[in-house]
Amino acid sequence: MRKLGLMLGTFALVLVAVGFVTGQQQPQRKFGGGFQFGGFGGKGGGGLIGLINLPEVKKELEITDEQLEKVPDAVQKALGDVLNDKQLKRLRQIDLQQRSARALLDAKVQKELKITAEQGDNIKTLLDDSVKEQQELFKEAKDSGAFQVLPDKITSLNKETTEKVQAVLSADQRKQYKQMPKLQLEIF
Repeated sequence: MRKLGLMLGTFALVLVAVGFVTGQQQPQRKFGGGFQFGGFGGKGGGGLIGLINLPEVKKELEITDEQLEKVPDAVQKALGDVLNDKQLKRLRQIDLQQRSARALLDAKVQKELKITAEQGDNIKTLLDDSVKEQQELFKEAKDSGAFQVLPDKITSLNKETTEKVQAVLSADQRKQYKQMPKLQLEIF
């Protein structure tokens, strides 16, 4: 059963990544404070939050960047009215776990870990390079039709990237970061 879950998870990752590489994925606005909002896939895949980030909808509703910047705090406030503190804390842990090393680009995570500007720039460069490498892997797989080896290559690249990103952190920062998303959640 666990193996099936791993295979399904890998398959889902491949589908998302193929959509990203082929331009099918809509650009998202990543808010800098807290949870990452928005969906993937087709237009409006992230519900109302995803919709207001679409350029067409933003234009139609005349939504300003200042308004969009207020959305994460408003959503977190609304969640705070519905969920208890324990639920909110766990939701944040799951969010960090799902974003993996990309969570280190989050302004709140950077503040908690006291990541310097130089560290932040290095992390962003490593993650951007990883995205480029993934795009190349997908293009190679698409051109050759060898999609069966893609999951192993992506897993290896992600592991390598995570190790490089964590090497940018100090020992204390690594320890604190590893404690943030504790208690893994198996979604697949």
